[in-house]
Amino acid sequence: MYIRRRAKKYECLIRYKGARFQKSFERKASAVRWGYKAIAELEAGTYVDRDKLFSMQLKELLVLFYEHVKAQRRRPKNLKYTIDMLCKEDIGKCYLPQLNGVKLSMFKNEMLETRSPTTVLKYLQLISRAITVGQRELGIPVFNNPVKQVTLPKEPIHRDRVLTETERLGLYKACENNPIYFMRSFVELLFETLCRRGELLDLRFEDINFVDKTALIRITKNGKPRKIGLSVRAIEIIKSIPRNVSGELFITNGTSWFEKCFKRAVANAGLKDFTAHDLRHCGATYLAEQGWSTQELMAQGGWSSAEMVKKYSNISSKHLAKRLRIIRS
Repeated sequence: MYIRRRAKKYECLIRYKGARFQKSFERKASAVRWGYKAIAELEAGTYVDRDKLFSMQLKELLVLFYEHVKAQRRRPKNLKYTIDMLCKEDIGKCYLPQLNGVKLSMFKNEMLETRSPTTVLKYLQLISRAITVGQRELGIPVFNNPVKQVTLPKEPIHRDRVLTETERLGLYKACENNPIYFMRSFVELLFETLCRRGELLDLRFEDINFVDKTALIRITKNGKPRKIGLSVRAIEIIKSIPRNVSGELFITNGTSWFEKCFKRAVANAGLKDFTAHDLRHCGATYLAEQGWSTQELMAQGGWSSAEMVKKYSNISSKHLAKRLRIIRS
């Protein structure tokens, strides 16, 4: 702590863990008193720069958070889309000192009227993450995370929607007449490879080994690249995709546009309650019924545990009955 006289005032300067804090007072005693109190609060992790805090809205914090982390994100456009949406909501205009559990609960309930529990949970987790990063890395003086005061929406029970072969072929057919020209190829590859949608969108022609019939998935959910096997049908599909300057298998105008076009294909196929991610369930279930081991499915689908494989591979009762007939015949 250092006290100095400037412009007929006493200025208290504090340097703490690389950060600088200062405040001016009419009297030296007041500067000293503030300095000791500030040091004690800094060491206890409760210090708040009220001048800075009271002038910042949540939307300003979210923008700072985005600029700080965008280089680390696989798809920063998706993060920016969500942050832009939150900034337009009333909660984004809330000043940080006024942000509390009550207001966040009201925001949560309002969002749940038009959005799924999973989506609202992601919104709250994003706000919480922004506050935490703001505290630790951006010097934003917020020491209590109000999201911790909110009862978070419960995620729905894990989906087990698996298409029959007739439904799956019908979906492929419905994808042919789609605004996204590659929709059928993309949907088929989701089933054939067990890839996540983002993994498939990031796939490049240089990642395909046609000799070994494998593909290198460079950007994954857990950050660890993995190699997957490619079926005969997957190889046929990839070879049929026209090459482009970017080197990517698929070029899209964004996640929201893809979702809209996929929903159109699902509706045209006469299906209900089916998402692109469900094709991973379908593919895993098909391979499990063909006799693939848990370890093989983990390697192909990029799952980190056998428990996750169990959630994704939903072997049908008809298949179990068929196996029993073979064993007992």
